Amino acid sequence: MADKQIKEQETWMPSLKWLCKSFLVIMVVLVILFFSLNFLLKPYMRDIPMEITPWLQKADNTDK
Repeated sequence: MADKQIKEQETWMPSLKWLCKSFLVIMVVLVILFFSLNFLLKPYMRDIPMEITPWLQKADNTDK
């Protein structure tokens, strides 16, 4: 019985502060990774013609 109580005391539970901090770190790393890859791979992205994607055209051109 005493052995079980010792194991329960040694079990680590993350606090809300730790969860928020780890979530923030993960999100910051993901955002930095996204923008750095976007910047580095910009020359390799293809240009999509406006005729294929009408939602990329300006509002003035869609009325015609």
